[in-house]
Amino acid sequence: MLEMITFTAPMWVGILIGFIIGAAAEAWGIANPETLIRLAKWEDRLFVICIALGLAISTPVLFGLYALGVGFHFSPKPLYLVGVGLGGVLFGAGLAIAGYFPGSIWMALGEGRRDAIYALLGALLGAASWTALYQTSVGQWLVSTLNFGSLVIGGKHVSTFVIQPFQGLTPVDLFGISLVYAVGLFLVAYYLPRYKGGQRSCIRENLERRNTPVEVQKHLDTAIYLTDGGLPYSQTSLAKKVNEYYATESNVTRWFMVSIAGIVGLTVVLEMFLHQIFGESTTYSWIVGQLFMPSFKYSQIVFKGIGWEPFSDIGTLMGAFFSAVFITRRFTSFRNIIPPSWAHRFGTNEAVRFVGSFLGGYLMLFGARMAGGCASGHILSGDMQMALSGLEFTAAVFAAMIITAKVVYK
Repeated sequence: MLEMITFTAPMWVGILIGFIIGAAAEAWGIANPETLIRLAKWEDRLFVICIALGLAISTPVLFGLYALGVGFHFSPKPLYLVGVGLGGVLFGAGLAIAGYFPGSIWMALGEGRRDAIYALLGALLGAASWTALYQTSVGQWLVSTLNFGSLVIGGKHVSTFVIQPFQGLTPVDLFGISLVYAVGLFLVAYYLPRYKGGQRSCIRENLERRNTPVEVQKHLDTAIYLTDGGLPYSQTSLAKKVNEYYATESNVTRWFMVSIAGIVGLTVVLEMFLHQIFGESTTYSWIVGQLFMPSFKYSQIVFKGIGWEPFSDIGTLMGAFFSAVFITRRFTSFRNIIPPSWAHRFGTNEAVRFVGSFLGGYLMLFGARMAGGCASGHILSGDMQMALSGLEFTAAVFAAMIITAKVVYK
């Protein structure tokens, strides 16, 4: 058997990885809370389509290279059914209210969004609440009940570089499973219409080179809210093409949204080879532990296991800032910009929006730490590894966010 090829990069490389993902996701529109609120309302499924496509591209690459002897810093989260499921429910509810992921808060700060400051404060309090709860009997029950360990489809994580296939299977079999998994995800990305009332996904829009009137109007409406309060740009600029593109146009941005999906997915594969999975909620617990709760048991666990998450979060903020200023021109200079869905339901009172951002950030981060991961650690990195915990978390998040959005935004 050939010796496994492994490598571990220094911590500062996390800044570069975070920069790439932050810039790409800002261009996606993930830094704008309206994008994720519309996802929760199931009106714009761009995030689902792009994540599904990114995973369809990157998962076979990950397991194909692993079958060839390339070692990755695997880290599928443990599958403790109660804590992961309940954490996903809280995360989804907070996402629907605030319109933020743990990572998109840093992106929004880079984009100059004022309500992200309050989401950040709520997220830190959510991390502190889980740190306090963890060392109680309730916290221990949540993470220990029905805990089956770090399972993936077809195998189990047994050490840093090793996914041990179940008896009778080999790494080549895991690669075969990943191909089937990827086909299923690609079909979702191909057939799920991006917009409610539309007919085509981003992929089909590009291939068929046509849109319905509803889809054209939805694209225009998306451009309006993405650029609300942003910097001016000229009619011939890259920002205009990025923000106001039609997917059927033959210009440099025709495959823009689709290509970003592959860039993000393959960047995470590279990250797992270099050092670790992509995760962003751990930083909040690390900050809380360093500043206020250093002696708590959960803080000690975080201090011992922390990787380059703080560096990658700094990079995420920097990448989003770079994109918002020089590419998309969406930098809002911390003006009072209220997401349209929120304004339609609750009005434009700044204080009310700040309360919503704070509460949503609290629930989202409390749920993320309870589940042991977030949109990046569970949904992106976890589902890329075909982790069962990631699949459970993803299902819980989507169910909770859709139900919450129906109740909150009516």
